[in-house]
Amino acid sequence: MPLTRIEVCDFKGHQIIGPFGTFTSVIGPNGAGKSNLMDAISFVLGVKSVQLRSSQLKDLIYRGRRLGREGDPAQEEEQEEEGVAGEGTAQKAWVLAVYEDGEGKEWKFQRTISTSGSSEYRLNNKVVTYQAYNHALEKQNILVKAKNFLVFQGDVEAVASQSAKDLARLIEQISGSLELAPEYDRAKSQQDRATENATFNFNKRRGIAGEIKQFKEQKSEAERFETLCSERDTLIMQRLLWKLFHIEEKIEDNFRAINAQNTDIVSLRADQKDHDEKLAEAREDQAKARSEVSKRERRIRRQEKAMEAKQPAMVALEAQIAHFERRLKSANELAETVQKDAEKQEQKLEILQNELASVQKAANAAQEISRKTSSKSLALSEESLEEYRKLKAAANIQEVETRQQLETRRRDEKTQGRALTSLNEKIAHFEERKTKLDEEKVTQSTKKAELQEQLEKVQDELKRAKRELENTQSERTRVLKLEAEINEKLQECHNKLLQAGVDQKESEKEARRKETFASLQRIFPGVRGRVIDLCQPTQRKYEAAVSVILGRNIDALVVDQEKTAIDCIEFMRNQRAGQATFIPLDTIQVKPINDKFRSFAKGARLALDCIQFEPAVERAMHHACGNALVCDTMEVARYVCYDKGQEVKAVTLEGTIIHKSGLITGGRSTHHNNKKWEEKDVQGLHRQRDKLFAELRELNKSKPRGKADENIIAEINRLESSLLIVKDDLTACEHKLTGIKDELKHVNQELKKHRPEQAKLQASHSQLQNKISELAEVVNVAEDKIFGAFCRKINVSHIREYEERQLKVSQEENEARVRFDTQIARLTHQTKFEQESLKTIQDRFEMLQKAAVDHTTTLAELAVSKQAAQAEVDESQNAIEVLQEELKGFQEDLEEKTTALDNVKRIASKASKALDKALKDIATKNDEIEKLASERSGIYRKCRLEEIPLPLEEGNLKNVPMEENLRGDVAMDVDEDEDGTQRPKQVDNYGIQVDFSSLDDDERQDGSADAGAVFDNSISKLAAEIERMAPNMKAMEKLDDVQAKLAETEKEADKARKDSKSARDEFNEIRKQRCDLFNKAYNHISQCIDQVYKDLTRGKAAPMGGVAYLSLEDNEEPYLGGIKYHAMPPMKRFRDMEQLSGGEKTVAALALLFAIHSYQPSPFFVLDEVDAALDNTNVAKIANYIRNQASDKFQFVVISLKGSLYERGNSLVGIYRDQDVNSSRTLTLELTQYDN
Repeated sequence: MPLTRIEVCDFKGHQIIGPFGTFTSVIGPNGAGKSNLMDAISFVLGVKSVQLRSSQLKDLIYRGRRLGREGDPAQEEEQEEEGVAGEGTAQKAWVLAVYEDGEGKEWKFQRTISTSGSSEYRLNNKVVTYQAYNHALEKQNILVKAKNFLVFQGDVEAVASQSAKDLARLIEQISGSLELAPEYDRAKSQQDRATENATFNFNKRRGIAGEIKQFKEQKSEAERFETLCSERDTLIMQRLLWKLFHIEEKIEDNFRAINAQNTDIVSLRADQKDHDEKLAEAREDQAKARSEVSKRERRIRRQEKAMEAKQPAMVALEAQIAHFERRLKSANELAETVQKDAEKQEQKLEILQNELASVQKAANAAQEISRKTSSKSLALSEESLEEYRKLKAAANIQEVETRQQLETRRRDEKTQGRALTSLNEKIAHFEERKTKLDEEKVTQSTKKAELQEQLEKVQDELKRAKRELENTQSERTRVLKLEAEINEKLQECHNKLLQAGVDQKESEKEARRKETFASLQRIFPGVRGRVIDLCQPTQRKYEAAVSVILGRNIDALVVDQEKTAIDCIEFMRNQRAGQATFIPLDTIQVKPINDKFRSFAKGARLALDCIQFEPAVERAMHHACGNALVCDTMEVARYVCYDKGQEVKAVTLEGTIIHKSGLITGGRSTHHNNKKWEEKDVQGLHRQRDKLFAELRELNKSKPRGKADENIIAEINRLESSLLIVKDDLTACEHKLTGIKDELKHVNQELKKHRPEQAKLQASHSQLQNKISELAEVVNVAEDKIFGAFCRKINVSHIREYEERQLKVSQEENEARVRFDTQIARLTHQTKFEQESLKTIQDRFEMLQKAAVDHTTTLAELAVSKQAAQAEVDESQNAIEVLQEELKGFQEDLEEKTTALDNVKRIASKASKALDKALKDIATKNDEIEKLASERSGIYRKCRLEEIPLPLEEGNLKNVPMEENLRGDVAMDVDEDEDGTQRPKQVDNYGIQVDFSSLDDDERQDGSADAGAVFDNSISKLAAEIERMAPNMKAMEKLDDVQAKLAETEKEADKARKDSKSARDEFNEIRKQRCDLFNKAYNHISQCIDQVYKDLTRGKAAPMGGVAYLSLEDNEEPYLGGIKYHAMPPMKRFRDMEQLSGGEKTVAALALLFAIHSYQPSPFFVLDEVDAALDNTNVAKIANYIRNQASDKFQFVVISLKGSLYERGNSLVGIYRDQDVNSSRTLTLELTQYDN
């Protein structure tokens, strides 16, 4: 057998484990020490401590103690004989593995560890180094680094879940290609450095060759540069001669023109004086007429104010009259109602008094009848009464039973009588209540109708009052609106009058500025004009934005040269013509346009793209606009400046600016405000203002007064209060009427309920009375027998006649007295109450009559006051009409005077303009002479400074001063002749006469700006070409140095190419070796994996088993990529490894481990509980596979707890816990003896 036995000493105990068979199963309970066998095998074969179940190797030394029986001397003696150390005294531990190779030779591998952590290796009882020890193991295909001889507990799960990279690294370890990785990395790095060096030298050589080519080109460029400079100097000389020639011509022409215009100025001045006198007279007449108009207007305003002061009192009187008229009408109506109520109350009182007299009369008559009846009634003596009593006693004992029944029936009859009487009274009460409710219902219905009529009346009055208030307020709103419109027009008219005064001054100033600019353009040919005149927006919508962007540059003057700008400034200073900004095209600094803004955002464009201009002034437009953007909306501007954070000026089409700093300014261009105000326009504004004032006064007359509103509002408040009271009364009446109807309904229901009871009780009472009559007849017969003689004695037909007569008289007398007393008392009280009500109504009627008289008196007084106030208002109105007629006449006179003044002004203005024009023409020509002289002096100074050889016939350029003195010229400018004419300005030519013989006839005749532009274009082209060339004059010297440097660089490049080739060859050789080793192992494992997986998964249901295969991620260098492992269990579709069950993963992992082990297999294979996640069926398949693969040259040692696996082994090693010695013990069993 390859692995014969394992012997351990103080390595977690002292044991000899073995012998091991071809298929040995290690079994035992949990915690018995089965996994310690794995640690021992790993330890003796050189596995590091991090892969064992201890952090340090010294922890593997056994430090337990033996547990013996207390007081057992035999055991203590045995321990002493065996030399067993005490607790924790072991200083080292060792493991010995006995191995037999294929030739039958026995090898002993022993590894010892001390408490200090040092290891000692012995091979066949000889101490050797670890390298020799490991070399001996590798000869037997036991690879410690790859651990191809054991599988730890948990390794199966790790193999099943490992990544493609980890699987590739595992195969690298198995194949040995991993050992070449450091050498591979070194060769690759060396190859990269050599390639980089070769590339550097190649680029360096190419750069030097480019320099040689460049220097050759620079040499020819320097020669051409000298030729172009010579041509440019010749053209400049010719340009200066042409310019000087035409300056002399223009000076002479201006002298002749000034002398010709001086003759017209004298007559123009005389005409102007005459017109000024007429203008003064016309203004005086107009001022007198306007003063009269103002006086009449002031008087009218005073009268209107007086009338307006009287209007509120008039309105208040009208409101008071209306108020008292309404109160008088209300009092009269109420008095009529109260009078009707008094008449009704008198009738009702008269009826009660008649009824009271009738009742008293009936009571007296009843009393008299009772007295008479009493006198006629029977009177018995004492003897007769005694006899009556005795007979009554004797009669009472007769018919006792009948009497008792009669008494019972009478009691019942009384009870029913009382009930019937009560029911009759109740029904009578309900009927009386019903009658009263019917009367109240009629009364309340009438009152409700009256209240509804009164409510409608109050509502109509309230609507009328509100409508009147709305009309008044709407009229006031209309008047206020018209007044606001007139005030707005007055304000606008006033602003226009103010603006007219300002604009007249500004228009004059602007006209002077334009004349100055025109003079500059005429005098100085290099002046191109204002920026605003040289550009034009491409669309009208851009005008406001472009004006804002141009800003202070909008009126700047564009000139060709800085010299022209300086000359213009001197000219304006001499003429005292104000200030101006100049943009010289030759020296202005222009920042390049950022093209990214042309398409930066939708709705945003460069301002430069929104204007049209000539190419010649492009630099000036660049300077004025810069990178400013024109944005369609404020949102686009915010997006560019804030969201994108661009520091650029953005202007919207409305003129709002977002500056570079982020500030926002609302702007609007006022450049096109070219309004021209004339005298007739101002007079028209004055007339419009007067008309608006008149309309405003008319509106003030018709404006409703505030007191009228107050009276109407007070009336509305009164009506609203009355409306609330009427509504409350109506609501109360409706509630009361509803209650009456409900009560009436209840009374009817009660009557309907009690009348059947009354009929039933009446019938029962009648039956009871009949029964009483029958019983009384029996008793009466008996009494008649006893009282017969007595009745005859007192002369009555029977004794009951006597008894009834005496009782009836007494009862009737009492009842009559009570009834009459009650009726008299009731009628007396009711009569008294009605008399008091009648007095109250009469008092109220008298009060209402008195109030009506007072209101009538007040109305008469108010009418008198109103007539007086109306007379005063009419008087004021008549006075105003008279004053307005007078004002109309004065206004017509003022208009005539104003028209005459306008005519005189127009004539005077024309004469003044003609004189000013003549004087300005002469001044302009003198300015032009001065400018031409200044320009000529400038050319002289330029030739002197730049040493230009100007051809001269007379004089010398040294006579020209380097600084021009202008004081004398300024003094000459203000001199005039006595007749008001101006002389031509005299200028100095410094005694120089230029030789113009080199100019041809065309150049002498054509002095236009176009001819100068031809010269300038030719010079500019040459200058631009010269400026673009920038030749290197030292190119020849550098050319030789660069050629020598090129030869040296070529040598270095050849050496770098050779080094790169050798490094590349070395790297390719190492890469080939590494690929060969890896591919050899991979191909073997890839071929075996499917068959192994089929053997492990084959069964009755799936005799073909599953499918497993490997795939490379990188086919050229597979060790740099990963290896994907695919397993498809039997009768299941393909899924990723992560989606397999735990058992399926374990089977797939074991198949991979067995396939890997089949490449350069070790002689034995130790497995630690690899079947933990498998069911019995899969465990049996694993056991059969191991049993089939096990042989004398390939040994399996399996640690397992499952009987279906270890029962198929050739031998068993049992491990158990011995508590006596506190350590593990082993047992062995050979199973081959039981095969049969």
